Amino acid sequence: MRPADHAGTIEFIERSLHADLCLDRIASHAGFSPYHLHRAFRRTFGLTLHAYVRRRRLTEAARALAHTSEPVIDIALRHGFGGQQSFTHAFSAHYGLPPAAWRRAQRFFPLLVPYRFGEAAWEFNRSAGDLETSDRAGADLLLSLSLAAADMLPTIDPDRHTAAMRRQLPDRHVMVAHHQGEDAAALVVDPATGHIDYLAVHPLARASTVLPALVEAAARDHPRLSVTTFREGDRADLGHRRALLGLGFRPAQLRVEFGYPTQLLELVPPGAPQ
Repeated sequence: MRPADHAGTIEFIERSLHADLCLDRIASHAGFSPYHLHRAFRRTFGLTLHAYVRRRRLTEAARALAHTSEPVIDIALRHGFGGQQSFTHAFSAHYGLPPAAWRRAQRFFPLLVPYRFGEAAWEFNRSAGDLETSDRAGADLLLSLSLAAADMLPTIDPDRHTAAMRRQLPDRHVMVAHHQGEDAAALVVDPATGHIDYLAVHPLARASTVLPALVEAAARDHPRLSVTTFREGDRADLGHRRALLGLGFRPAQLRVEFGYPTQLLELVPPGAPQ
């Protein structure tokens, strides 16, 4: 499938979030067989069409819970759930709180923002060898990447996220990988502790070698790296924890950040005692 085909599919889904979005209907609109569309979408984005639709619906339902007084059952039905029980089960599994408790907390963060990528970004997964790295980045650049890679971050409040980055960046080691002006991935390390305070990889760059390359480069300067990510079994995790474990990180302390359960992972240098 061409980038335009994927873009058209995403646009159709976003227009139809409150309607029937079974695979057959999406495939019919896209002009491909359900089998071909399913495989192509997953190969390109790293998640299935079903997961994309579910996460987008839950994100918009969470927004409605946080910012309106609409009854929970109405929100559930409007976002494609058969009833309040199925909605509560799905919402709790992905957001860590049932809908009523989420509403009382009066906070919002997205599981997934709409996939809308610039032309150059579509070249990420075909240009791993052409990526360049830089040690300079501003908070606005990182925020833009954060929103594209929201599913990597257990929680992201844009205002607090931006304020924290602007406050911390002058004292942090920043590494950014980019291609033709598009940011593919970024990593920010606290030199004093070796903790990766920020890690995001653009969805279209995840099939490339950019993540292991950034981690390897950071490890050369910071012998003991650590990073905070999803806990084991968290339904909001699309496989980012598994990818980090595959790079040699190992589980460490359990944490709670912004009210969300997370876990610290540590990268042990080769030859170091386990």
